[in-house]
Amino acid sequence: MELRKKLGAAALLAATAMATAAGCGGRDNDPDPVPDAGCTGVCSTDAGTTDAGPTDAGTTDAGTAGQIAAARKLPFSTKVTLRNVVVTDVHYEKLSELGNNSWRSYFWVTDPAAPSQGIFIHKFYTDTPDTYRPQPGDTLDVEGYFGTEPNYEPFSGRRHHLANQRTPAVALALTVKTTDAGVGARPPANEVTAEQLEASLGAAQSTAAFLGTRVHLAGPLTLTNPKPEALKRLDSSGAEPLYYGFEVGNGILVYQDKTRDRNLSDGGVEVRCDFQKAALDGGAVTFPNGISGVWDTYTFAPCKDGGTDITGCGDNTPDSGVPGSTKPYTYTIIPQDCADLPGEVAPAAP
Repeated sequence: MELRKKLGAAALLAATAMATAAGCGGRDNDPDPVPDAGCTGVCSTDAGTTDAGPTDAGTTDAGTAGQIAAARKLPFSTKVTLRNVVVTDVHYEKLSELGNNSWRSYFWVTDPAAPSQGIFIHKFYTDTPDTYRPQPGDTLDVEGYFGTEPNYEPFSGRRHHLANQRTPAVALALTVKTTDAGVGARPPANEVTAEQLEASLGAAQSTAAFLGTRVHLAGPLTLTNPKPEALKRLDSSGAEPLYYGFEVGNGILVYQDKTRDRNLSDGGVEVRCDFQKAALDGGAVTFPNGISGVWDTYTFAPCKDGGTDITGCGDNTPDSGVPGSTKPYTYTIIPQDCADLPGEVAPAAP
């Protein structure tokens, strides 16, 4: 700890730049492939940054203040070590079907010493420890390579992350310091205004505020658009357009994958908190106490064959972007459950 205090954030980010990983054009060679399978390491065609590197922001016992902000300014493929970060939310997880109890998990971490700074972590089955299953509230050290999710990932593509290196193969290494602390051990959500989030919409990932962290957008808020063009599914089926979320206020997008009603394999429906559906049915939707969730990137990559199974077609275009614009990505609030999205609906008049 004393050494870290003297060296600061710059020394904690290993400065050796590695060559761009090759072979990132296809899906992972996964024995049990999943819809959002993607390569690790540096897999984006986006240009890396050429900043001079991080500054020494100093440290605290809770973590190293400034370490995540510094990492986001490094060139892609740079090896990075983050100390004492806390798992805030889990985007996706899957237990291997090989019977070896290894977990694949994509999740966010935040530095308690700088709670407005977070980043996405891409853990593959073979990353170490392979049997570790990240849970909100866990405290970790993370050693991996800075880059982005592959462009062909339909929703999380181009997102800054730490991951393993593919060529030559170097595993993402997690040092688990505390577990089973629960969601109460997460840094509190950052209290933000619509104006603050709107200001981030035009910023690059290296400078956008609150990126990769939990935020609470204060209410009252109104669902203003249940069909924002930026969240439209692009396909050639001729089917009724589908939208992956909605808009509140003056342009803040809400990606509703974890809160929408879900069709079940037996023909039933899992009813959750599908406020987009309520709005499309004519209801007036408000969020008196605001909305919580992770503030991070969103992009869309359609299937090359023009189909509608965007997460299961297995071959998405690498030219992902934001429908209705020329932007490669935008930002959304990503509620993790219905507790993050406490809304009220005034039904349509008969």
